[in-house]
Amino acid sequence: MTLLWLTTLILAAGFALAGAEGLQCKLLNVLITLGSMAVGFGLGYALGLGSGNFGRVPNAALPVSMMFGIVAALGCVWLNSCRAK
Repeated sequence: MTLLWLTTLILAAGFALAGAEGLQCKLLNVLITLGSMAVGFGLGYALGLGSGNFGRVPNAALPVSMMFGIVAALGCVWLNSCRAK
């Protein structure tokens, strides 16, 4: 499953970069994607550290990070299409 998420993340980020006009938009897309991945990594790590019900998700930092990155990259693709109009 992780391989599927990684492939989707790479493809979505590639489409976000390819669809951006100019260097500033490309850099903004990269920063949005990496920032969302950092937030997802932090949340996944925190979920693995907790006790009780929260501690039942060990090693969730990387998958949650990739999920957040996919959503951010697809959001960047959507923003690119809105900017072009």
